[in-house]
Amino acid sequence: MENLFILGIKHSGKTTFARLLAERLNLKSVDSDDLVKEEIKPLSIRDYYKKEGSAGFKRKEFEAVSLYLENTKGPVIMSLGGGASDNDELIDLLKKNGKLIYLKRKEEEMLPVILKHGIPAFLDEDDLPGSFHRVYKRRDEIYSRISDKIVDMGPYRDRIETLECLIQDLGDLVR
Repeated sequence: MENLFILGIKHSGKTTFARLLAERLNLKSVDSDDLVKEEIKPLSIRDYYKKEGSAGFKRKEFEAVSLYLENTKGPVIMSLGGGASDNDELIDLLKKNGKLIYLKRKEEEMLPVILKHGIPAFLDEDDLPGSFHRVYKRRDEIYSRISDKIVDMGPYRDRIETLECLIQDLGDLVR
């Protein structure tokens, strides 16, 4: 089995289902945000992003994931940050090292979920719906184009039921 890289919009279930899938398949699971946090501590990702900007964050994200993949044996299931779509160097690295899985959720379901956790830096506070629509549309187009498999996650429901559907949709990628 190859490495599986789980992509999607912020709070679409990437980390949750990467962990559940890895547990079910008895594989390692890691979140790229955790790898970045380890590299930038004591700063938070938000503070690092503010300090270094988009280009600095993308570079650090690539470095952290690259280092992890170089030092890890066997297949891993890795969840990526919601903005990984904007990091071409990272996407090239991922494509060379495994399969990209896009956990797709409907746009109208995602903004309320995201806002439960506060307003992320990539949204315009004065135009939350409009700015989210633009981000969602751009990232959805990219993820749809680059992914080896797109899994329609449907509405939020029971995690175990969703995991079973995910495993069924992934088919040969997880066998």
